[in-house]
Amino acid sequence: MSNREVQPFQFACPVCEECISFIIGHPDGTLKGAEDIVDFDGPFKGENPFVDLHLDFPAYFGKYEMGKTTFIRVVSELGEDAYYHLAQRLEVLNRLLPMQRDLQRIITQYKRGDIDKLDGICNKIPGVTLRSHKKQDVLAALYSATSIMSSPFTIHEQNEELSNELPGLYQWLHAHHHDKTVAYIDEILANNFLQNLHQDCLSLYPKIIELDLPFRATFFYDYVKEGEYNPVAARISTTDFDTCNNFYKDLAEVFSRQLILLAGLNNLLHRGDHNEFEPSLKVTRRNEPRREAVSLNAFADADLGTKLQFIDKCFYKIDETAIDNRLRNGIAHYKYEYKESTQVITYYPFKEEMNREKAQEITFIEFIRKSLLLFREVHNLNHLIKTTLYYCVLVLKKDF
Repeated sequence: MSNREVQPFQFACPVCEECISFIIGHPDGTLKGAEDIVDFDGPFKGENPFVDLHLDFPAYFGKYEMGKTTFIRVVSELGEDAYYHLAQRLEVLNRLLPMQRDLQRIITQYKRGDIDKLDGICNKIPGVTLRSHKKQDVLAALYSATSIMSSPFTIHEQNEELSNELPGLYQWLHAHHHDKTVAYIDEILANNFLQNLHQDCLSLYPKIIELDLPFRATFFYDYVKEGEYNPVAARISTTDFDTCNNFYKDLAEVFSRQLILLAGLNNLLHRGDHNEFEPSLKVTRRNEPRREAVSLNAFADADLGTKLQFIDKCFYKIDETAIDNRLRNGIAHYKYEYKESTQVITYYPFKEEMNREKAQEITFIEFIRKSLLLFREVHNLNHLIKTTLYYCVLVLKKDF
C-alpha cells in the first residue's frame, strides 16, 4: 500500500473494457464495475485476469506469482538506497496534498495583483515568507511556493545549478551588450510577452499536484537506466487520460513560448542582437530564405519542432528526450485512440487528409513519463523567467 491518505484505484477489464474502481481511505470507496467475492479461497488460479495494483510504482498485469508483489519487485529492482530516496520524494508529495488549495491561491492572488490577500495566504504555508510588498519580495515568496510545488517532480541538482548560473548570463549581457539587452527587455515588457509567459507558466504548477496519482508512478524511472526496463508491461493503477492529455498540451504550448525568450537571449549572447539568428539557419538547402529566422517575432509563430532548429549552440541544453513533436501533433489535433484495458495510446501524427493509416503507439505510463520530463523543462526555463524578472526589478528598476 501507498502512504497516501486516500488511495483511488481504477483499471479496465481486458475482456469487456468496463472500468473497475474502488477507493481505500474514503467513505465512498464502494467497488464499482465489478462484484466483490466474499468467500474467496485464493490464491489466484488463473481462471480470471490478474492485476497487481500500487499507486506509487508501475504495476504489472500478467500471471500471478505468490510473493512477487509490485512493492517487492520495485525494491528488488532498485536496491534499498534508491528505493528509500524514491520513498522520500513520494512522502514529500503526500505532504503537499493538504496544502494544495493554499498553494493554488498564491498563484491566483499573484495573477490578480492582490498582494494583501497573498500576504495572508503565505503565512499559512511553511517555507513561504512575504517580507514586504516590494516586487522583489513578492517574487521571492512566489518562487518559494513554486519550488515547494515542484520539489517532488524535479531534480534538485538541476534547480540549484540553474539558480546559480543564470544570473551570470545577465551580468555578462549587461556588461557586453548593454544597450541591445535593455532594448530586448523593453520590447518583451512593452508587448506584455514576459508577463503573459510568466503567468501561463505559473498556472501549470497547481495542475501537476492535482495529477499526483498518475505522475507518482513515473518517479520510478528516475532510478533505472534507460533500456533496462520494459514500460510496455507496466501500467498505472489509476488513470484519467483526458485530463493528462490536456495537461501535456498545456506544457507543450508554454514550453514553445519559453523558447522565444530563450532564443532571444541566445541570439544576444552569440551575436549581440536578439533578432539575429545564425546566418546558416536563415536559408534552406536550396538557398531560399527561411521566414522563421527573419526576426524573433517571426520565430514566435513557428511550431515547436521548427523552433528547436533555430536555437544554435544554446547556453541551456534542452533535453530533447522530453520533446516529441509527433506525439504532440497527434494529441493536439485529436487524432488518437486510447484503450484503457491495455493503457495503450494509438496516435496519428502525419497529415493524411481524411485517412488514419500511419499509426504510432505509446503506453500511458510512457506518455506520463514524457509529460514529467517536459514539465521539468518548463520548470527549468521558469528559472530563466525568474532571473529575467529579477534583472528587470533589481538592475533595470523596471515597473511592470
